[in-house]
Amino acid sequence: MGARRLTGALCGALLIFTTPSSPARSGDFSSIQLVGAFGGITCEPDDPANEMAPAGPHLWRKLKFIDEPGAPDTILFKFTAEHSYMPGHWGWSFVHGWGIADYGWSPPSIAAVLFDCGYYEFFFDDSTFEYRIDRPGARIEGELLSDLPSVPDGASLMLVSAIDGPVAICPSFSGNLFSFDHLPEEEFAVTASAPGYRDTTVTGIIPHPGEPYWISLRLNPVTAVQVTSFSCERTGGGVLLAWTAYCCDRTGFDVYRSDAPVLESAVRRTAEPVFGTSSFSFFDECGSPQVDRWYWIVEIDSADPTVIGPIFAAGLPGVPSSAGQNYPNPFNPATTIPYTVGSASGSSAVVLEFYDVAGRLLSRHDLGVRSAGDHSFVWNPALAPGSIVPSGVYCCRVRIGKETFTRKMILLR
Repeated sequence: MGARRLTGALCGALLIFTTPSSPARSGDFSSIQLVGAFGGITCEPDDPANEMAPAGPHLWRKLKFIDEPGAPDTILFKFTAEHSYMPGHWGWSFVHGWGIADYGWSPPSIAAVLFDCGYYEFFFDDSTFEYRIDRPGARIEGELLSDLPSVPDGASLMLVSAIDGPVAICPSFSGNLFSFDHLPEEEFAVTASAPGYRDTTVTGIIPHPGEPYWISLRLNPVTAVQVTSFSCERTGGGVLLAWTAYCCDRTGFDVYRSDAPVLESAVRRTAEPVFGTSSFSFFDECGSPQVDRWYWIVEIDSADPTVIGPIFAAGLPGVPSSAGQNYPNPFNPATTIPYTVGSASGSSAVVLEFYDVAGRLLSRHDLGVRSAGDHSFVWNPALAPGSIVPSGVYCCRVRIGKETFTRKMILLR
C-alpha cells in the first residue's frame, strides 16, 4: 500500500427556520472571509487568518489544513464580506442546496462533512454565489532504503509542514516506495524512522501540482549516535543550527554549507568540531541574507557517520516592517497584536504602547530587539496598572525601529 491518502467526501445539512432575502447584486468586494467552527479556523470574523485570497475575478480561495481526527468530521463555515457578518453575507441555499449560497441568509452558515483530515481548498464566487471544496493536487513520492533488501520492520514516515506541523504518517509501503497526496505548494519535511535505525530527515521539499516531488531516504543502523531533534533559524546576520543526540562526550560534529542541496559541493564552516553529550549548536555568520542556503551536520571520526541534512535555510525575503489588526476584535479579556520585523536590517527594537481615546497612556511594553520575521504580543487590559479598563475604543501604537503603526481596538466587557 502507499501512504495514507487524504481523501474526502462532501455533503451538507442544516436546519433553516427563516426565509432568505432577495438576492443582491454582485460587486467587487475588498475581502471575503471564510469563518467556521472547525480546526484551524476560529469563529471570529475579524481574525485575519480567515481572510480569503483572490483567485480570479469574483473568485476567492482559502487553503486550510483540517487536523481533527475521526471519520467523518462535520464543519460549519460561512462566507462574509468586508470583514463583517452583516450586511454582506451568504449562507446555505434552501432552494438550490449544496454548492449555491443565498445572499443575506441569516444565520449565514453552511454545513459539510469531511471524511478525513488533511488539506482542503475552499472556493467561493461572489457573483454567482457558487462554492465548492477541493483537494490540492501536489504529491510527494519516494523510496526508503536501508541495509536490508526490504523496508525494516516497524518503519514509518512522518510528513511535517513548515506551517502546520505534523500532517500525515505513512505506516506501510509498496515494496520500498511511498507517497503523500493532496498537498499544497508549501514547504515540507519527511522523516523516516525504524527500531534500531537512526532517523533520517529530508527538508526543504516544495511539491507542485502535476509534478510529483521525488525523494530518497536511507535508514542507517544505530551506532554510537542517534539524533533526536534539530532546528534551523535564519536571521539577518546568519543561520543558527541546533540539534540534540544520544552520544558520548567524545562525539563531535562538523557543519557544512552549500548554495545547492548537494553535499559534495558543500564547504565546511566549523573551524573546530562541535562537541557535547546531548545538546549542540552552531551559528554560521554569513552575508547575503536573501540567498537560500543548505546545511549538513556530519559526525566526525566515524566510518559510517551520522549525517543530518540537507537542512534548508530559506533566504529572508525583502519584507517591510508592519503591524496587523488585533484579533479577536472586539475582545475580552485579551487580544493578540501581530507584527512583522522587516528583513532589511535583520532585527529591530520593538515597543508597544496602549492608549485610550483621550490619549492617556495605559501601558507600555519594551520588547527589546526582535529578529526579522513574524511575531505577536498578547495584551490583557486587566493586567495594566491603575484602575480597571472599561469597555470602549483603544489604540495600540507599535514602534518597530524608526517606524510606527497604530491600530484601533474595541474592548467589550
